Amino acid sequence: MWAFLERWGGRLVLQGIAKGDPNETINAVDDAFGEARASILDVHFFSGVQVTFHFEVHTSSLETLAGGLARAGVVLDREGLEAMHEGASLDRTLYGSLAITLVHGDPDLRHEVPKVPG
Repeated sequence: MWAFLERWGGRLVLQGIAKGDPNETINAVDDAFGEARASILDVHFFSGVQVTFHFEVHTSSLETLAGGLARAGVVLDREGLEAMHEGASLDRTLYGSLAITLVHGDPDLRHEVPKVPG
């Protein structure tokens, strides 16, 4: 098997909704990843209504991550919760994405994009 297929074979796709202040939610989600010793690889903001985290986490930390996300106010979809529960029995690193819809986010929020030299 090719190395890239082995790496991307363990994908975890999570979707959730969060109410409350978006900045506090994002900070609490960051803390949840830290508590679970998960690495955030990339973050994308879609205006002020959605944020997507790309991450890697060892399966032994999935329960910790689920608890931290719940404390952060993120309500995960049923499929994501089931995938986390099933994945906890494995012994490997999973790569995943977490898309959070921010109910009280600003749909007209603009993010400053730095200029690239050249």
